[in-house]
Amino acid sequence: MNFEDNFVIIYQFTLVMTFALALSFFIYMYWYFFTLRKTVLEKEQAKQRLLEKEIDIIKIENEQQRRQEELQFLGQEVLLKNKELTTSILLNSQHNEVLRKITTQLNEIIADKSNKKSGIRAIQKMIRADAQFNDNWDDFKLHFENVHPDFFIKLGNIHDSLSQTDNKHCAYIRMKLNTKEIARLMGISPTSVQMARYRLKKKMNLSKDEDLVNYIQKI
Repeated sequence: MNFEDNFVIIYQFTLVMTFALALSFFIYMYWYFFTLRKTVLEKEQAKQRLLEKEIDIIKIENEQQRRQEELQFLGQEVLLKNKELTTSILLNSQHNEVLRKITTQLNEIIADKSNKKSGIRAIQKMIRADAQFNDNWDDFKLHFENVHPDFFIKLGNIHDSLSQTDNKHCAYIRMKLNTKEIARLMGISPTSVQMARYRLKKKMNLSKDEDLVNYIQKI
């Protein structure tokens, strides 16, 4: 084999090797860029999923906050209505008490045969017209149930032997009125209120360790 034949063989071999190396390089670069693109895409997808989870968490937190604010608002609204009901009842009670005292005094004047009987009788008539029976049970029950729905139903289902007075006492306790306020509304002394609570506990079969106020607040 002469020099020219060897040169041709070497040249052909070099071309083949160069082509093989170039092909391998292009295949490697294609695989590298494909893998790199896949990795970048997976990272982007992971970031997107993480972002979606964060958005979901924010939505959940916002919903929880909204519900908490709504519950807080409802609690404040109930508290406000309860205070309004309490104030209304106390004012009506005081109003009736004043009217009762005026009526008593006028009766005493009439008994003394005052010369102003006709005028006094007119005043009595106006007082009777103005003095609506604000302590009416049905009226109180209607206003109370607007603030505390189903309270009397639940109370009656648990304790069906309670009297109307017992139910009213329980309602006053549910309204978080203190002993003096309840005494004023029921027309009895604070001591009598304590005795009434003792009898209530017995009717409800509560133990000595159970607190009546806490028990009624949970109904």
